[in-house]
Amino acid sequence: MKTKKVRNCVVGFWAAITLTFASASSYSGYIEAKTTCEKSDGTITEDNVSVLAFNWSVSCENEES
Repeated sequence: MKTKKVRNCVVGFWAAITLTFASASSYSGYIEAKTTCEKSDGTITEDNVSVLAFNWSVSCENEES
């Protein structure tokens, strides 16, 4: 019984670590998209990000002279 408890604890720990890294990686992509828009002198027209940043969208419009 103790073996199952330790195994479940280890699996839960690795699941939490994986979720953390996946969320951080996705949020990094979101920040990069916003930064790229701002560097190209664009205007962000839509900016949505979910709680863990797994679903996000950024719409950027560049005004042409």
